Amino acid sequence: MNITIIGTGYVGLVTGACFADLGNHVSCIDVDRQKLRNIKNLSIPFYEPGLKEIISRNIKESRIQFTHSYSDISESDLIFLCIDTPQGKNGRPDLTNLNSCIDLIVKNLNQSMVIVIKSTVPIGTNAKLLNRLNRDLKKKNVKVSMCANPEFLKEGSAVNDFLRPDRIILGSKDQKVLNLLKALYKPLNRKSNKIIEMTIESAELTKYASNAFLASKISFMNNMAHLAEEVGANIHEIRHGMGADPRIGKDFLYAGIGYGGSCFPKDIKALIEVEKSFGIDPSLLLAVEKINKDQVRFFVKKLLKVYKKNISKKNLLIWGLSFKPNTDDIRDSVAIEVISQLAIKVDKIYIYDPLIKTLPKKLQFFKNIFVNRTQYSNINSTHALVILTEWKQFWDPDLKKLTGLQDMQIFDGRNILDSKTLHDHGFKYHGVGIL
Repeated sequence: MNITIIGTGYVGLVTGACFADLGNHVSCIDVDRQKLRNIKNLSIPFYEPGLKEIISRNIKESRIQFTHSYSDISESDLIFLCIDTPQGKNGRPDLTNLNSCIDLIVKNLNQSMVIVIKSTVPIGTNAKLLNRLNRDLKKKNVKVSMCANPEFLKEGSAVNDFLRPDRIILGSKDQKVLNLLKALYKPLNRKSNKIIEMTIESAELTKYASNAFLASKISFMNNMAHLAEEVGANIHEIRHGMGADPRIGKDFLYAGIGYGGSCFPKDIKALIEVEKSFGIDPSLLLAVEKINKDQVRFFVKKLLKVYKKNISKKNLLIWGLSFKPNTDDIRDSVAIEVISQLAIKVDKIYIYDPLIKTLPKKLQFFKNIFVNRTQYSNINSTHALVILTEWKQFWDPDLKKLTGLQDMQIFDGRNILDSKTLHDHGFKYHGVGIL
């Protein structure tokens, strides 16, 4: 098929590259010309394992192209909208970029078209856009059909998630539209039927509900971690005991410093605002959000409790800046929030992240934060290690090198280290929900 992808952010670029790799001809549109030039030169704007290789392969095979122009969108079999919808000032998604995109579609579309929305949009947005498009295109005798096809891509494994999906949500009542999308996704749907058909509204809410539920599991476990510390329990043991129940499942039961990233915080806020607009009590999601915000304070308090009045003389080695491993994404990174709170308390902070080699803007204000080029740099000048992102290379550290820590203190914000092993080697270990 001939596919147009509008937006070359995380979702758009992964979607376009993977569809091209399945044999389709893909045109990726973005108004940012410099970004497009960079992509053509294989300078990808974010890190995602395997993505650069796929884009390179499909550029060579002439199956993917990049343009800023909307002039050829009428030649497509369907159009995917992968426009960013950042959080607005009122907590609801900002649809400015999406509306600008719709303006350009109205101006350039000259034949009837199926438009698929992958962007995470407020419930009811698909229907509103469909009405607007058909109203504005009526004079051209052009009719648009719409499908909500939310993405479920995890940063760090997005290519694999796209090519091996656990579900493909198609929101539409139009059978012709559904048949077209089924044909497109057929290569990903051969071994078992992963396609779930539903209404547009259900598809929109499924995306929000999925993220809200996962965020709720994280906040629940962090809440249990507080109680575990008070009663002398171990959150690892609790997680194993809970996760063995198939009704609960073992995923997202990890206590730590909380969730971050571009999806969970934004989607929780958006769903809270939707519930308020319908007069529904948002207490559950408000609690999820509050627990997550409080988790940073809870973790920082651990360090302050250990050092008390001596904290201003201490230097810290911090591992991790990205909001999760296998990505260079620092949007709403909890790590940055923790570092911001610690920087005003301590003497110096040295940070190491496998992918991020410059300080984020939020941390550039501090003159006592420095970026390490290697994992163990400046270890002999620091008093404690603080782990904020669970990169795999942090899971099994060189204990001999760690003995360079002047106070032999380790604060593990992701519970990835073995407390017994560290205690046996003379370290003082502080996890979340672990004594």
